[in-house]
Amino acid sequence: MDITFLVPCKDLAGGLKVVAAHANGLLRRGHNVRVVYPHRDLHWKENLRRQVKRKMNDEKDHLDYFKGELIEVEEITPETVPKGDAIIATAWQTAEWIKDYPENYGKKFYLIQHYETWSGEQEQVDKTFQYPFQKIVISKWLQDVVGEVCGDKNLPLITNGKDFFFSESYGEGIERTFDVGMLYSRVKFKKSIDGIKALQIVKKKKPNLKVIFFGSEFPKEEVFEDLTFFRRPPQDKIRDIYLSSRLWISSSETEGFCLPALESISLGCSFVGTDSLGIRDIIESGKSGILVEPCKPELLAEKIIEVLDNAELEKSLRVEGLKKSDYFSWNKSSDLFEKLLLNS
Repeated sequence: MDITFLVPCKDLAGGLKVVAAHANGLLRRGHNVRVVYPHRDLHWKENLRRQVKRKMNDEKDHLDYFKGELIEVEEITPETVPKGDAIIATAWQTAEWIKDYPENYGKKFYLIQHYETWSGEQEQVDKTFQYPFQKIVISKWLQDVVGEVCGDKNLPLITNGKDFFFSESYGEGIERTFDVGMLYSRVKFKKSIDGIKALQIVKKKKPNLKVIFFGSEFPKEEVFEDLTFFRRPPQDKIRDIYLSSRLWISSSETEGFCLPALESISLGCSFVGTDSLGIRDIIESGKSGILVEPCKPELLAEKIIEVLDNAELEKSLRVEGLKKSDYFSWNKSSDLFEKLLLNS
């Protein structure tokens, strides 16, 4: 098949990591796959910084890991988008762009990875769910939300897979030098400020707490002086960051899925986070992790302390998290994605 993915930008958003994984999976299965994105103007200093980092092979966006044809265009129009057998929208804006494209651009699909009312008006987002595209969701929460809007309660659900694997050879002897780790983001619904507030509470009781963050931008909030932070680390470094952390946390208000939760438990971290809805497919609270009500950093802090102070609980969460992570596979997800494209 001749397949085109349309994305709204090229950066480090988790949704683009999912697109790259599916696109590579389809490429490996013999399909002709391309990803098209619109040009974005950056400040000249940031543009220069990225060029230097890329030349040093020290910084990559998620789409840089895609092995097929990556096409940047000035604007997404029928003249700049290739024709093919299937065209896949991956965000509400991209669904709007292609809603009136003729049949020779391919059958229209819509990979829905969040209820994106944080980047568009609810009416706009809901309208895209009603377009006559074959919709695909990545979590049971999205299956319910989107199904309610579009009137289809049986939307295909294809979960994300995992990129990291915990070798049995590590056993219990791996040295985890940090107590808590977190992915920092300035995106509002990620509520990283609540994670920081929770850790500030924990720090008052545990002043020697060792904390590590990574993210695309440095925290703009006031954080602890001894914080270890990695900006835009490559995938192998991200793996090392998870492996160095005893406990991973997430403080999002909502998530369509929550890749950091899956990635962290896949590498043997215990997990404590907020009940961000899409995360429920990964974390069963009290078993593969612990979930608390969002927007209440004091509750998050309480559970962080509880896990750090209870070796048996920490080990139980780690063991059950590793078991749960085995349910997720990019290979299985790509098989399902390909089957849907071929049979729709």
